Amino acid sequence: MEIKVESGDITKHPAKAIIINLFEGVKRPGGATGAVDKALDGGISALIADGETKGKASEVTLVHSLGKITSPRVLVAGLGKQEKFDLNTIRNLMGTSLRRARGTGATSVATILHGAGIAGLNPEECAQAIAEGAVMGSYRFRRYKDNTNGDEPKEVETLSIVEADKAKLDAVRRGVERGQILGQAANHTRDMANEPANALPPAELAERAEALAADAGLQCEVLNEGQLKQLGMGGVLGVGSGSANPPRFIILKYRGGRKAENGMALIGKGITFDSGGISIKPAAGMEAMKGDMSGGAAVIAVPAASWRTTTRLPQRYRRRATPRAS
Repeated sequence: MEIKVESGDITKHPAKAIIINLFEGVKRPGGATGAVDKALDGGISALIADGETKGKASEVTLVHSLGKITSPRVLVAGLGKQEKFDLNTIRNLMGTSLRRARGTGATSVATILHGAGIAGLNPEECAQAIAEGAVMGSYRFRRYKDNTNGDEPKEVETLSIVEADKAKLDAVRRGVERGQILGQAANHTRDMANEPANALPPAELAERAEALAADAGLQCEVLNEGQLKQLGMGGVLGVGSGSANPPRFIILKYRGGRKAENGMALIGKGITFDSGGISIKPAAGMEAMKGDMSGGAAVIAVPAASWRTTTRLPQRYRRRATPRAS
């Protein structure tokens, strides 16, 4: 999914669906939502009055514009109570709304900059939350699913963040880039965790780590069973001896921050299938043991995301680099 940042009027955007918002308890919407309501001849206000849309968190109401605005569909996303509103609300809102939009067959969606209006949150952080919610909320693992019949809903191909205030656009672009990187890192972790154990044995997990490290410019070292024996790493070898697939030990190094700063070490369990205690484990749920390597998958993604968020943005936009991690 491509995420764009545009200056303009949400009521005139040609996307197949637009996303606006509503706080719980509001009777007359203002801001961008109020502008859309006015263009729809008070249609949203009428739904509020009838109790059909209440603005509750995770509530998404689909409204057909019937030609009154350029986009054929309006999604009114509930923000919940204003006093409880935060960036997590934005992330959840985007994921829920995009899944709803995907269900309608919309391949292009436009949204306002949630949280940067009456809520008064930082525009860059709001844009980051929108991008994170969009990327993670629309995730689906379909590598092994047959869709030759074409009965799966189409994916949302483009998401446009439409902001009328041009002074905010640079901040919005920075937030979007950072949010996309972090969202994609989370989805990369999900991809590895969702793989069946026969498709992701230790050697394959190590190869994926090496590929990610090469792409991100990280140092990567993979220890094989011979090296593990030399180092006296009997615990790893002992666990690995229960499988026909020999173990690997993955070390990723990202060097950011200042040399004088203390380093940071992240350790993630990467057992690709937990067969330990199989004699006493119930059969039901054994397939979920493929997820025992989720901690390792997360740690593989962390340094790559850290490197990208501190090097891809122009120097004046970068936040202080994360301390060295290995």
